Amino acid sequence: MDQSAMVSPWITLFVIWLSVGVKSVEIANISHPCAYAHTVNITDGLRMKDGSYSYAGVVVPPHLTAEYSFKVIDGVEYRAKKHLRGCVCLLKPCISFCCPENLVFDAKHWNCTKPHQVRESTHVELTYANRSVEQVRIRDRFVVRTELGCRNKFVDKKHENFWQWDLLENGTLQRDNRLWSTDEYCFSPLEHKPEQWELTPLNCERFQTGYRVWIYAICSIIAIIINIFILSLLCSVRDARKSHYGQLIIYYLLSMIVGYSLLVYLALKNPMKLTHVACRNIGFLAYFCIMLSFVFLAICSLDFLLKFKQMSVKNSVRQLGLALAVVAVIGLRFLVSLAQDSKLPKHFKPGMGEDYCWFDVRTWGILIYYYGPIALLLIFTIVCCLKAYFSIYELPPDTQYITVPSTQLKIVKTHFYAFSAYIVGVFAVWIREIVVYIMARVREHFFIIDFWSGICILGLAIAGFILLLGKNLYVKSWWAINVESSQTDLSIINGRVYKFDEKGDLKSSDSPYKPTVTSL
Repeated sequence: MDQSAMVSPWITLFVIWLSVGVKSVEIANISHPCAYAHTVNITDGLRMKDGSYSYAGVVVPPHLTAEYSFKVIDGVEYRAKKHLRGCVCLLKPCISFCCPENLVFDAKHWNCTKPHQVRESTHVELTYANRSVEQVRIRDRFVVRTELGCRNKFVDKKHENFWQWDLLENGTLQRDNRLWSTDEYCFSPLEHKPEQWELTPLNCERFQTGYRVWIYAICSIIAIIINIFILSLLCSVRDARKSHYGQLIIYYLLSMIVGYSLLVYLALKNPMKLTHVACRNIGFLAYFCIMLSFVFLAICSLDFLLKFKQMSVKNSVRQLGLALAVVAVIGLRFLVSLAQDSKLPKHFKPGMGEDYCWFDVRTWGILIYYYGPIALLLIFTIVCCLKAYFSIYELPPDTQYITVPSTQLKIVKTHFYAFSAYIVGVFAVWIREIVVYIMARVREHFFIIDFWSGICILGLAIAGFILLLGKNLYVKSWWAINVESSQTDLSIINGRVYKFDEKGDLKSSDSPYKPTVTSL
């Protein structure tokens, strides 16, 4: 394989990556007079002679109207039939209701139902800038929207702070020391006490629960435990942890354990119960650890290639390379952080610290900043493994030792074959992840947590136990000497049959154990 064969996969993936970005730019650059959150569907509004529209007592001039071919739910664009929208909320503050008029939100069935008694909500408490509160007529101060702003609403009627909130003059809601924009909450009458109903805002909840989460979490936790066992055993065996291969596998396992532990924590923790800083930092730390694990796999494959090429590398150069790799991942982490804080379109952002603490799978950001680099690293790893495999056959037939310090070729080959088999499994799992994501993105049918990902993580942990630990010759040698030999000695001792007389004394004169008399 020549140098061009090694570069071509990188070019192909870069072209795919760029095409996705260009498509997203085209979508983001469509001209609209205002953000979707400030618009209202005015198809049913009264069109006037000058082209303006009258809606809910507000006259919307022509330059503030446009046709939209998408809708926004939970802050993400979805395809929709073309419809006319106007920037009504720029002219008069808007608030959202969860259900159409004369319907209330049913917290048990999570839908809009008709109550036994019609409950009209005509007034709401408004908090002014000077913190004074006034009961105002809703339609006098706001334009009411009933479009679906979010799929999941947060309802917690048991706690008193759920009923404590402030509606500001611009339609923004203040609750739990946080400001919620008009598309992040909706109002609905709820029963606070028996036969006592109150108009209450329901915040949009981005936290997923159910069997998918638990399958993912349980499989991931078992996988983490298996990887901790592999890591502890590799660290216990001196020859394994001193070898270059063993060191890189230890670094890989350590990074992966920390990364997946953080992801499991985020899967089980409601982001609404985390501060914005904590939510964001945990997500970025998990990202750093997982990306670092793939870098260690790439370095390990490159190390095998250099060994079979019989190219010696000084230990200082090797340590410098590892340090530079870690610095590169740190730089990537801050690059993603800058993208999150930039003014890029939402589809270009990773989404960490916004609706979710981890990547927002409803946007293209996860493909650009997560799946893209992982795919590049895995392609580099596989290319190095293939080149290393063919380099084995270029060695002289009488070769028994390679590299400095000298290592038996048989040991290096055994480790390489086990590592290559493991990489094939890793590649298959992550190709599956990318394909599932792209299909879900195209269909606009998202699972924030895919329980099959947890099953795949568990499968990789089992493969690591078999290939990275079971096929490690240093570990097998240590096990044979320290475990199997001690068990053999114990079985020999327990297997001896000694004959005793009626008094309980040994009859055999050649027994190594002589009867003794002990005075009490």
